[in-house]
Amino acid sequence: MPSINNWLGASQADAIGSLIPIKPTSIIVLRGATTLAAQTVRLETLSGDRAIQGEGGVTHSIHAMALGYLNHSSIANTDLRAGDRFFAGGVHYEVIMVTPAMIDNLTAYLRVRS
Repeated sequence: MPSINNWLGASQADAIGSLIPIKPTSIIVLRGATTLAAQTVRLETLSGDRAIQGEGGVTHSIHAMALGYLNHSSIANTDLRAGDRFFAGGVHYEVIMVTPAMIDNLTAYLRVRS
């Protein structure tokens, strides 16, 4: 269970990493024609549902964020890049952007499509 003790005496990467197991999601990333090994991230919704009318009907769009490991003392770095795709809980996600220059966590912004 995360607590203030996790932040004291721990690296920032380890402290941020302690947030992921509170709400973990295992994902298998599709990068082009390549399937990556399963990874654990924390998914959070950033915006409400938005309906987009297209020629083929209505598509719903929601934005979300994935928090992943980076420079953690005992867990491999999360491997996400813009354009990656994955499914979680029956929902399709696409990585829009990975925040650059982070040294203690991987923050990826996602497009959610139903």
